[in-house]
Amino acid sequence: MIILAPIPAQMTGDATDGTLEPRVDGADIGDWFSGVLGRKPAAYAQIDRHLRDIMADFGEIEHVQIGPNITRINISFKKDQARLTVPFINLSDGEKCFLLGALVLSANRVYGPLFCFWDEPDNYLSISEVGRFVTELRSEFGDSGQLMVTSHNPEAILRFSDENTFVLHRKSHLEPTLLTRLDDIKPHGNLAEALITGDIIP
Repeated sequence: MIILAPIPAQMTGDATDGTLEPRVDGADIGDWFSGVLGRKPAAYAQIDRHLRDIMADFGEIEHVQIGPNITRINISFKKDQARLTVPFINLSDGEKCFLLGALVLSANRVYGPLFCFWDEPDNYLSISEVGRFVTELRSEFGDSGQLMVTSHNPEAILRFSDENTFVLHRKSHLEPTLLTRLDDIKPHGNLAEALITGDIIP
């Protein structure tokens, strides 16, 4: 089981050990990367494919020794003959989440099937990236494992069908949260507009 609510500012990409159980905040992404590749080096091919699908100029991931027991992830980008290598810690928050997503998918294949709960995977991503990112997460878990996500983002929500989308709601902080299947609510018109106007609440 993997539970994620990443905080990219805490994700450095440095590693002192390998792990197959990442922290909720993703701060040990370097250790998780080491653990996944240590378990099955061929997992790099899937990570590479996933990142190339998202970032057209992605080159490769370098795992660099920076001390006796410390390694660091660097990401290289290339276009034509130009090449740029960036330490993982200097990537944008969204780019860090892309690598986290690639590791989720790879882990599901390497030592899964996994149950993955990801709190708002659309966080830190630009609007144009949300749909594709969430769709790939969902499709990769279609054959093996189970994915559960929470979101307030209409673009992410629209990537799931009504029968497997649930609305959590409460009238006040003093009452319990209720869970209703979106298919049972049957919102009128556009789902995104219904979410914005508050018409989706049962």
